[in-house]
Amino acid sequence: MASASTRRILLSDITATPWKNGGGVTREIVRGVAPGPGRDWGWRFSIADVEQDGPFSIFPDTDRVIAVIDGDGMDLIDPDASITPLEPFLAVRISGDDALFGRLRTGPVRDLNIMTLRAHFEATLDFRQGPLVANLENGNLDCLLIHSLSGHCAVRAGDGETHELAPAETLVHKGEDVFEIRLAAEARAAVICIKCRVT
Repeated sequence: MASASTRRILLSDITATPWKNGGGVTREIVRGVAPGPGRDWGWRFSIADVEQDGPFSIFPDTDRVIAVIDGDGMDLIDPDASITPLEPFLAVRISGDDALFGRLRTGPVRDLNIMTLRAHFEATLDFRQGPLVANLENGNLDCLLIHSLSGHCAVRAGDGETHELAPAETLVHKGEDVFEIRLAAEARAAVICIKCRVT
């Protein structure tokens, strides 16, 4: 693995990309590249604002983890009419190969979205809520992401440096290290782990 690196990305600094169907916008926070020639991504972490009902884009050979972080939730409808509910702050795994239709419940929502090329990477998404002090270890991961959602979130790296994350700010770390995350009362953060698959 390459040498360790840590950076912080504020959501408001990222330009929103409108969807082709006009149903919302996406802000891609960070991506990693899969091995092999001609690939421009292997995993992607983004935040989307879904403004109206509509079909989800199809991403072949891709796994997705999605969770609503603002709004009352959304239902994903399969072609056979079965429904996968997206409740606030509950991570749900779906396949990018499936033709899904998103139906909003009471209005627009914002969601976290992690996509991985399943042949190369896998992802987990876990929500943490304060008051909390916990250790996180970035051992055999390709990347560790901590996205602050609300309240006071502080992350101390193994070298002693403390990162105070504002709401809607993401800490991106590549390389082995141990972190301590501190969340004040009523604070919330998303912890995303991207792991390389052994081939």
